[in-house]
Amino acid sequence: MGRTILCPHCKSTFDETVLAKKADPNICPVCEKSLLKDSGEDNLGVVGDKEEHPDWITWYYYGYKSNNGKTTCLEDKPIDLNEHGDVFYLIKEFKAPPESECGLDEVKRILRTYVPDAFEEPKEVQKVRCPYCRSSEVQLVPKKFSLLTGFATNGYNRVCVRCKRKF
Repeated sequence: MGRTILCPHCKSTFDETVLAKKADPNICPVCEKSLLKDSGEDNLGVVGDKEEHPDWITWYYYGYKSNNGKTTCLEDKPIDLNEHGDVFYLIKEFKAPPESECGLDEVKRILRTYVPDAFEEPKEVQKVRCPYCRSSEVQLVPKKFSLLTGFATNGYNRVCVRCKRKF
């Protein structure tokens, strides 16, 4: 295991051996910006030879290729992308404590420092309510044929099931 490299732009950390396998080892695989300092030095932002949290393990945040990547999973062991690359893709590799030590919620909180919208809570969908009686029992009824124009009108009317009013 080589040195740990820190990207000065996106603050992602990588193992030196992972970067050595890339076509250009001086480019961050996440943000694709230069890992070299602005002064042009060849120092790659090394965090140090010893890790900040030696008891932490590497977690892998994967996305499913189906469903436009909206479905994700969090694994503490890497998935072989050569075998399952048609199903999964790697979004982020990061360090966090083991699940047995702190729980999965803490791991997700640490992941959100790298990927802010990871495992977001679903937003509450507002219910349609009748403006007259405030009932949430609303039904969509298609508009009917118009005798005035001789054409079917487009769209729908909302009708309250309780008070029978259209709105």
